[in-house]
Amino acid sequence: MHTIARIIPAVARAWPWSHPVARHVHDGWYQYQGRWVHYVTCGRGPLLILIHGVPECWYSWRAQIAALATQYQVVALDQPGFNYSQAPADHAGYQTRALAGVVDALITHLGQTQAIIIGHDTGAWLAWHVAAYFPQRVTRLVSISVPHPNAMRQALALRAEQYAASTYAQRMQQPGARALFRPWMMGWHGDRRDLLLYLLADLGTDDAAISGFYQLNYPREPFACDDTLPSVLCPTLVIHGSRDTALLTSSHAENQRWVHQPITFHLLDAGHFVHQECPDVVNQTVLEWLATASVPTPTSPA
Repeated sequence: MHTIARIIPAVARAWPWSHPVARHVHDGWYQYQGRWVHYVTCGRGPLLILIHGVPECWYSWRAQIAALATQYQVVALDQPGFNYSQAPADHAGYQTRALAGVVDALITHLGQTQAIIIGHDTGAWLAWHVAAYFPQRVTRLVSISVPHPNAMRQALALRAEQYAASTYAQRMQQPGARALFRPWMMGWHGDRRDLLLYLLADLGTDDAAISGFYQLNYPREPFACDDTLPSVLCPTLVIHGSRDTALLTSSHAENQRWVHQPITFHLLDAGHFVHQECPDVVNQTVLEWLATASVPTPTSPA
């Protein structure tokens, strides 16, 4: 990675109105299939990886990084095609299976064999798949806002209210469709003190990284379950906002069918970006759960 490209993230974080954690994280880079992937890291301890959703970047976890870094080595990833991470060599690189390989490679790059995985939005969709595809790698899973992928398929097939709430996704599934939202919108409609970081993230974000998720991964009619997706074996926490209008609370109804251990479920009074709307509650919930959730030796379901 060119020296200037390595310097730009640190310079951008010097913006005086950004969250204080932006000035304490350290940048990291690694290669996956010939493309550079960017992350930031903070803290020491067991590895904990944060995966953002669309249309964001590592900075969406600003309220979690410092709190979690008191006990863990926190690594917040820029997904391929977002912010400072290069886009995949071809569109197929946005398929969930390929993106799961990016996370697996990150664990290896950091010199570890296992990690706690936390994801939000499309990052949570990816986190479910990482835990399913790489059970020996994931010690605990936290999904924020997103049901298990097969539970989501069932909700779309059987619940008219979830089908209606997913109209935006169906629009982006159309051939040639462009993303309906971009990173700059997160700064403009959120805390405008962060707008510069989101504008810079927008410049580095491939439009196909956003629309590609919906075209390649989001369930399509007739919403048949993916019988090839292995069950999740590790302890799992799900956090959801009761006022989420894109992913309804009812979409989590069948989560347990595809998770080997009992799921811990927390419903908070928040919208879709629950970890940003209720950061203190989310941080406390995650830390308390991580302190008590057992970590069994992965085995195959009976």
